[in-house]
Amino acid sequence: MRLSVTEHRVRLGPHEYRLLRVGGLRRALCYDNEHWLSLWVDRRAAAELAAAWLLAARSPRSLVHLPLRRRGERPLGAALPEPHRARDLLLLHHSLQFPASRWKEVRARAGRAGSQHTVEFRRADFPLPHDRAVPGAHHAEFRDRLRLSTAADTLVLSGSALPFADAAADFFDLAETAAGTRPHQGRHVCAELHPGSGLLERSMPLMHVEYCAEWEPVPRDG
Repeated sequence: MRLSVTEHRVRLGPHEYRLLRVGGLRRALCYDNEHWLSLWVDRRAAAELAAAWLLAARSPRSLVHLPLRRRGERPLGAALPEPHRARDLLLLHHSLQFPASRWKEVRARAGRAGSQHTVEFRRADFPLPHDRAVPGAHHAEFRDRLRLSTAADTLVLSGSALPFADAAADFFDLAETAAGTRPHQGRHVCAELHPGSGLLERSMPLMHVEYCAEWEPVPRDG
């Protein structure tokens, strides 16, 4: 599959940041429900979400931005949280030591201009179930876990390539499962990033990603 990306270079003082803003994701929403994180996607957006997380796994020197707050569509009939809880996602390698407090200024300076790129992924690029066992993930010394912070209406997730690639595989599996699901079956199809996996910091809430086949325009009043 192909992922559209806009590259920006942003300088703040002595630091220069490479920002990769992901296009597509037309039918995708992310909300902070206080106790957990909820995403809704159609099949195409599930595959694009998977590709974006794999891009983060392979781009340890970049900030990967998924602009999800302002969407033109929403899942048909879904009881969504209050609009002010809508969130973007920012994915980055922990070695960047990027303070979430800088995100608002980086985003503002990036603006809309940037260089356009297309990144291609194959099914073989995503880990298979038998490749994904992580020895030692539940040990206290394990340092590859995803960590969550929030800044400027954005969920900032930092970690190593390992949990990003593992989550990408889950999201790709969701897209493949959704391909065989009819819109009116009433079947709940989802993927979850769970603290019990050992790949999330214990303070990070569960992330629930649900497939929704049918979408409708967002009313002008929200």
